[in-house]
Amino acid sequence: MNATFVIWLLLAGAGVGFANGMFGVGGCFLMVPVMFFLFKGLGVPVDTAMKISLCTNMAVVVPTALSGALRHARIKKFSMPHYWNFAIPVGVGSLVGSGIAVFVPGAILKVLFGVLCLIGAYRFMTAKPRPVDEMPPVEQRKFWPTGFGGGFIAHFLGIGGGLVYVPALNTLLGVPIHQSVALSQATMVIGSSVGALTFFILGFFRSLTDLPPLSLSYFNLVAWLALVVTSIPMAQVGAIVAHKLSEKRLKFLLALLYIYVGLKLIGVFTWLGLPL
Repeated sequence: MNATFVIWLLLAGAGVGFANGMFGVGGCFLMVPVMFFLFKGLGVPVDTAMKISLCTNMAVVVPTALSGALRHARIKKFSMPHYWNFAIPVGVGSLVGSGIAVFVPGAILKVLFGVLCLIGAYRFMTAKPRPVDEMPPVEQRKFWPTGFGGGFIAHFLGIGGGLVYVPALNTLLGVPIHQSVALSQATMVIGSSVGALTFFILGFFRSLTDLPPLSLSYFNLVAWLALVVTSIPMAQVGAIVAHKLSEKRLKFLLALLYIYVGLKLIGVFTWLGLPL
């Protein structure tokens, strides 16, 4: 690992933190591809590189999301009953989804992640918050299945979960959008903790080869530190901006980035012979 490796991760961390605080998403669409291509460039096999990227990504999301959630809580409080009735089933779904993902070939996860990037870009461009002004009553028969399904999908694919949690809370459960963003970030603390630990523990039962320096199972300390250093303070900035600035232009730029990342992970540029 050289200085260029660390610089790319620091830049990715800054973008991740801002996106996390601004939109309530974990920033996985920046972290995972950057880590994957950097690790692959070090000679790490595709399967191992992808799963290290997913595990380390989820581990980064935990302190980053906690930072943004605390800022949101200071700006506008959110309901703890709604939080626990969504976050606990998310944790259970995360355990099941990430446990299955560990045994899925990394090449398949890479393509699925690329497809998810394209879906994320589409949602950023077209999704409109459901106009809700009041918090809905806590109905476990709605909150628990929605939370479990959201946690399973998010952590089978190794993402922080904001892309899933925000629309689930706002569109399906009727939570106001600003509350949905805050609850999403707080939920990511639980979901990503469970997902990262599941990858980490199950990795010890696999024959991992050609691990990058300072890796233990599917967790890489160098990447985690570099991303956390810049993502945590930028999550604070993003949370503040979210309450003051129009999101339209930033959403458009992020959508373009997600489209590029998605097409690259799927391999479209390689098929077309484009050096992108």
